[in-house]
This record gives sequence, C-alpha cells and structure tokens, in this order.
Amino acid sequence: MKYQHHLNLAPQDYGRCSSAELVAMIRYEGDTQAFEQLYQRYYPLLCQRVQSMIGCAYKSEEIVSDVFIKIWNNRRDLTISSSLKAYLYTAVRNQTIDYIRKQNRHRAIDGEVRVSLPSDYTSPEEALIFEEVRQAVEAAIDSLPPQGRHIFRLSRDHGLKYREIADKLNISIKTVETHMRRSLIALRRQLLPQVAS
Repeated sequence: MKYQHHLNLAPQDYGRCSSAELVAMIRYEGDTQAFEQLYQRYYPLLCQRVQSMIGCAYKSEEIVSDVFIKIWNNRRDLTISSSLKAYLYTAVRNQTIDYIRKQNRHRAIDGEVRVSLPSDYTSPEEALIFEEVRQAVEAAIDSLPPQGRHIFRLSRDHGLKYREIADKLNISIKTVETHMRRSLIALRRQLLPQVAS
C-alpha cells in the first residue's frame, strides 16, 4: 500500500492519527509534530513501566527519553513488525536492562562487590542480570593472585577488618592494604570493559 503524505495536517489533527500513521510520518517525512504526538501518547505509560523495574522516577524518565531519542535519530530505518506498544515496551525494557547491568558492574568496580538479589526483584530479566553480574565479579576475584584473593575474600565474604586479617595471617596491616589496593585495581581493570559493552 502506497504511503500517503500528511504534510498539510493541522496541529490539532495529529491527535486523531493512529500510531501507525504517526510512525509513517516520522519515518518518511521526518515530521517533528508527529514525533511529539507519539512522545506525548506513550511517554507517561513507558515511564511508569520503567519505574516499576528500577524504582526511580528521575532515571525512568531519562531511560524513556533515551529510547525516543534513538527512535528519532534512526527514524529512516524505523521498522515495526509488531504493535507499536509492544515495540516500545521491548525498547524500554532492553534499555532498562542495560542500565541495571551497568549500574551493578559500576558498583562492582567501585569495590561494592557483594552482589545479591534483593527480595523485591522478581523480574526474570533482573534475576538474569544479577546472576550475570555475580558470575562476572566472582570470575574476576578468582583470577586474582592467591594471597590477594584470600585477603580480599576475608574482607568481603567474612567482613573482617584489616587489623583482623593482619592478625589472622600474621602479616602487617600495610601488607593487607597493599593487597586490597592491588586487588581492587585488578578488578576494575578486568570489569571496566564490560561496563561499556
């Protein structure tokens, strides 16, 4: 079916257009008013959906806005095989998953390497992300030199203070600090490339 141009639409007429018509006007005409109408139509609903996953209204708005920016920037290649709502839900879900994954990798890199799944996270996607992050962190810790790994696990897994570790292993606090510093540097070096992926 040949696409019909809508360039003579009055501003108030955009609200009567179907979502498919708006998408066509965005894709073929670069129609900014059609894009604005689409944004207003779906933005609140998508923000609510993201907020239910991450619990932060501000970040939810940012994630949804990023999705719409990508849609506009790639409008000439915009192809929607399912319903627009399903397309947008999938897009914001993927963007949210990327956000959660990066947040948890950043926490791991910053030394907050105890990764556990909070009881209020019930989404299969979120459970998968947490498990992925946990495995990445554990693999990075396992790659540390034996003495550094042992000291790191005494601190992280057993909650021992540096003085307690030093007494337990009969070494100086300075040695403990040195191993912990080297371990954190090594973990950051190993996990940082994954943050940007």
